[in-house]
Amino acid sequence: MRTQLLAGLLTLTVFAGCSVDPDKSARVAEDDQVPFRLLDRAAPPIVSTTEPPGGGEPVTLYFVREGRLVPIERELDEGVTPQDVVAALAAPPTGEGVPARTALSDPLVVRDIAVVAGIARVDLAQSIAELGGGDQLLAVAQIVCTLTARPGVGQVAFTLEGSPIEVPRGDGSLVAHPVSRDDYTILFTS
Repeated sequence: MRTQLLAGLLTLTVFAGCSVDPDKSARVAEDDQVPFRLLDRAAPPIVSTTEPPGGGEPVTLYFVREGRLVPIERELDEGVTPQDVVAALAAPPTGEGVPARTALSDPLVVRDIAVVAGIARVDLAQSIAELGGGDQLLAVAQIVCTLTARPGVGQVAFTLEGSPIEVPRGDGSLVAHPVSRDDYTILFTS
């Protein structure tokens, strides 16, 4: 009993020492006091296309420029689904100052997308194998970065006609688990 009482007092003392004074207010930390590189940019700035606004829903799509990913904002019709967003990757931007291409020229490569608990589950068609190795990596990166730019999606898992598959990360390594935008930051434009 005495040991339990001492353990309880020790626990209270530790928690009391870690508490924050409720009368203190929040303050803005200086840049050099922010830990873990939290101020680093995780993605390049978004380039807006020259298409006129049409009252649709703005979405960020990732395209390829000189072997790197570049985010480009477009407006799609209201009520955009994950399938709509990925299908929009088949049409690279046009207009001056936005030279970009897509590695995913055939939107039928993506058979189905279901978002469950923050993970977009993307089922690919066998035609993904027709893409060259570099374009396979870029196509996967385009899909991942575009889907994770949507609210409620943090990771993407891939299957090939219903069977789980490995996909390349930005560094070229293959993984069988869900991937996120962080796996492709090496491909972002500088």
